[in-house]
Amino acid sequence: MDEAKITVLYDEGAVEGTTYIGGKGLSMLIEVDGERTLFGTGLRPRYLSNNLYVADVNPDSITRVVVSHGHPDHWAGIAGLLRQRDAPLKLYATADAWGEKKFLGATGIYIPSEHSEKVQREDVAGWVQLSEHLFISQPMAFHSGNGNEIFIVLKSRNGPVLISGCCHCGLDHIFEAVKEKFGAYPVALLGGLHLLERKDKLADLYAQYLQTVGCRNLYLNHCTGVTGINRLRVTLGLKGVNDFYTGQSMTFQIF
Repeated sequence: MDEAKITVLYDEGAVEGTTYIGGKGLSMLIEVDGERTLFGTGLRPRYLSNNLYVADVNPDSITRVVVSHGHPDHWAGIAGLLRQRDAPLKLYATADAWGEKKFLGATGIYIPSEHSEKVQREDVAGWVQLSEHLFISQPMAFHSGNGNEIFIVLKSRNGPVLISGCCHCGLDHIFEAVKEKFGAYPVALLGGLHLLERKDKLADLYAQYLQTVGCRNLYLNHCTGVTGINRLRVTLGLKGVNDFYTGQSMTFQIF
């Protein structure tokens, strides 16, 4: 039976006893349908480069990059990938996630000039099917502030698997969008939920919502934070809410 594999290559946490580097940001490698999709690149190019090496991932084997939104901890590490590969690749993001270089940083996704010829920009304006079992969501507006976020959905044997960068739009909004597209709520959720800064009330609301829609398989990291993960466990239990750190992988059966 065919499988899809999702591996964390960049997160604040890393598996102990390994040479993976943990740091601010998120990057997950999704292997399905004979292709490799990198969801996010983390913040530091050197950290991403190191973690690709430790995971034995050839940078030229990556088919494409998908960036969830324009915050630097989701795209600024891309030079760590590009400097190690020869083949060009497509980079999927919303149009408003792109920016330009400034004296103190960048206003959005910015590709250094020495690597610009290796990147083909693909603006996401609606649902995109990347392969038989892998999709990019429509852009979802931030709940507060300006910006949009895109998600990845894996069509697994048991139902949709949602892969999140930060979930700035609010959990219920993307879950409802997934149900409208696939006819079912996500059966598993991986990634970030932006529950840092002691957002206990929001964590409780998310936990109640996840119970209501029957999503019991959570593999969380990045901006969910230790406090957010532990708060979700109060309602959902230890077995349903799992840490998902750099170096860890999950597999899902596909049709």
